[in-house]
This record gives sequence, structure tokens and C-alpha cells, in this order.
Amino acid sequence: MKNFSKKAFALAVTAVLTVSMAACGSKDSSDNTSSSQTANSTAAVSTADTAQKKVSLVLSTNWGEGDSKYNYFYPKFQEFQNANKDSMDISFETYSTEDYKTKIKTQISSGNLPDAFTYWGGAMMNVMVEAGLLLDIDEYFKASQTVKRENFEPSSFSYYTAADGKTYGVPLESTRGVFLVNTEIFKQNGLTVPKTYDELKQVSKVLNDKGIIPIAMASSGGTPSEFFFSELYNQYNGAADELKNLTASRKFNTANAVKVAANIQDMINNKMFPKDTVANGGWAACLQLYTDKKAAMTYTYPWMFESIPEEIQKISEVVPIPKLPDADIDPAAIMSGFTVYGFEINKATFNDPEKHDAMIKLCDFLASDELSVNLSKSGMIPAKKVNVDMNGQKVIYQKMMAYAADKKLIQVHFSTMPSLDALNMFDSSLDELFIKALEPQAFVDKIQAVLDKNSK
Repeated sequence: MKNFSKKAFALAVTAVLTVSMAACGSKDSSDNTSSSQTANSTAAVSTADTAQKKVSLVLSTNWGEGDSKYNYFYPKFQEFQNANKDSMDISFETYSTEDYKTKIKTQISSGNLPDAFTYWGGAMMNVMVEAGLLLDIDEYFKASQTVKRENFEPSSFSYYTAADGKTYGVPLESTRGVFLVNTEIFKQNGLTVPKTYDELKQVSKVLNDKGIIPIAMASSGGTPSEFFFSELYNQYNGAADELKNLTASRKFNTANAVKVAANIQDMINNKMFPKDTVANGGWAACLQLYTDKKAAMTYTYPWMFESIPEEIQKISEVVPIPKLPDADIDPAAIMSGFTVYGFEINKATFNDPEKHDAMIKLCDFLASDELSVNLSKSGMIPAKKVNVDMNGQKVIYQKMMAYAADKKLIQVHFSTMPSLDALNMFDSSLDELFIKALEPQAFVDKIQAVLDKNSK
């Protein structure tokens, strides 16, 4: 965490010392000297007064060092902070993702949220809405002279729209799920990229015999398995509507959910995933198997592109996930795509007359075209309507966007699950499903039980 309030303190101390020295020196001075020192003293007091009138704000994010977006966000933030150093004193707080979630939960309980902070919407946002802590962002759009709601893709606001119909977050990041294959491994082993489940089983057998993991997919805290589950889920008739209506229907226990769970366990039985799905779970661990060429395929998201070496990007192709044996919809026609991240505004701070204008300026920076374009270099797909020069993007980013051009974008459980408790149960139960500690129906029932309990 970096705190920039030290500058304001230093200015104040300097001013006080200047006043004190002027006062002491005036005792034995002539009238002219005294007049000059009085002027200096007045100027010093004015400087101190200016420093005291600085608006102090807290900006929090999980885009800290080690996160893919840090190198693209922080330099721009420094520019903004320096440009406004005479009027704003911004404490910049960063945490790892899981620590950040814990920190925000604690601050929700105390009612002491940061003034502006990047965060998720959906179930993770709702508790703050219910507590009355977040600003309806239409109030921000009304106040801003440079940022308006129509500057963003209309669909991007759904993730931040609560049950009351109001929107409580400014969307920044859209995303796409990508299934990657290492074409070099396939070529070296005389294999063709599988399009059907039967072909996937045959390819997996050959790869296993060669000591190569077929698909780098596992589950630790539900990652990245929860997104993979949703991608498979959308291969079934009715699944898209079930996901779209999940927030209102609170129905996870569907025939489609059981089918996906059963197919995942069949994939495990056919040794398509790493043996230890917990140890190899998590975004980084799964991708590492792929980038180390220990796995021939993987499923990931653009926020991980920064961790894919350029040589691996060049030999990777984005392809459809093979069609499941009982699926109805061709996976080559669909792709998960949704708003996944943005920023939220502390209502109390925004409505504070002394901080209102500074908050608008800070939010304008976070929602600026320049910042969105710069963050796209990390793999982020801007939710804002901006022009991104593809020639300046990573090879894998260019491949993803070309592949996505003709695909129907679908939702995922992460963005439509009604409650945080249900989402947490979904994640932990996936860990159990992947180690075969739960049967498919029992897996589905555990999640539904939480949804039923929360609806009472």
C-alpha cells in the first residue's frame, strides 16, 4: 500500500517553520525588514492554508504489483496524482485479490468503504447496495462533464445493476473465455485438434501415453473450474436462459447442471486433467502447466495473458471446446463474454460538498479513454467504447479478438449467481467434484440448498 499524504504533511510543516522563523527574526529588525518578513509570513500561512484544504481520498484496488494490470495502471495513476497534487491527496491501497475481498468485507461491516475502489458486481456487490453504501452511478454521469453512460457498451451495465433497477458500478473490463491448444505439441505427436468428445478422448489417450497432460484444468477455490463449468453448461438447450434468469429464479438444480457435472467427472476418469486437481488449481498454476508445455490444452481468460510467454502465444491457437457427447449446441458458435470488473463509488464521499468535485475528477480518470486503452495492453477488453490499436496488442489478444468476432457471447455463473453465499458454495463444491468427493447430483443439491436458504 502506498500513501501519498506525506506530501501534504511536509508542506504543512514547512509552512509552520517558515512562520516561526519570520516571527523570531522580526524582533531586532528595521521597519523595512519587518514589513518584508510580514509579507513572507502571510505567504507562508497562505501556503499552509492551501495544504490544509487539500481533499484527502482513498483509492483501493487489487491491481497491485504482480497483477497483470499494475504496470499499465500505476504509471497513469502517478501522472494523475502529480497533476492534481496541489488539490488532492490520494492514498493508493492495493491488496492481493483474496486479501482485497476480505478487506472490503471488513469495511462493509464498519460502513467505512474506500472513496473509490475497483470491484466486482453481481452477488459480490449486492451486500453493499443493501447497506446503502454505494452511489447510483447515474448521479456520477449527471455530474461529470466528460464521462457519460452512453460512452459504454449498454450490456456492460447489467453486471452492476441491482434488484432495484439502479446501477452501482462503472464497468471497465469485459472479458472472453478462451480454449487454447499448443499447435506444436499436436504437430509433434501427429494429432488433430479435437472437435468432438470422442476425438478428445482419443487425443487424451495418446497424450497421456506421452506423459503430457491433455487439458490444464483443475479446481482450487473454484478457479478456474467455475468458468470452465459455465462454458460447458452453455452447450445445452435452455442453458443460456437458465443463466440469464438465475438471479431471479434462484434455480441452479437443473438437468443441464447435472449433465455438466457428470461430464466433468467422465473427463477426470479419462485422465484429461492433472492428477492432483487441487494442487494444480488456480489461474496461475493451471496456466503454468500449459506455458511449461506440460499440457497440450488449457482454458483461461485474458487477465492471464500477461503470464503467457510470447513464444507460447505464437504457437497457441484459440479453438472451440470439443462438443460434449449429449450437447445440443455447437461450441464453435458460442463464447463466454461478459463484464467482469469495474469501479464503485462511496455514496457518502461523493455527496460530501468538500469532496464532491475531487471525486468527480478521480472517477473521470478511472473511466477515461486513455486508461481503458492502456489497460487493454494487459489483456483487458474495455467495456467502454474506445478504439484499441490491435497492432499494439499481444499476439494472443489479437487471436482472441479475431476468434470472437462471429461468436454469440454467453453469460457465466460467476456474473449471474444471486448471492455471495451461493457463489462461495459453487466454488468449494467444484473442488469436491473435481476430486470426486461429490457425485453430480449431490454437487448440484449443495448449491441449490444455499439458494433456497437465502430466499427464505
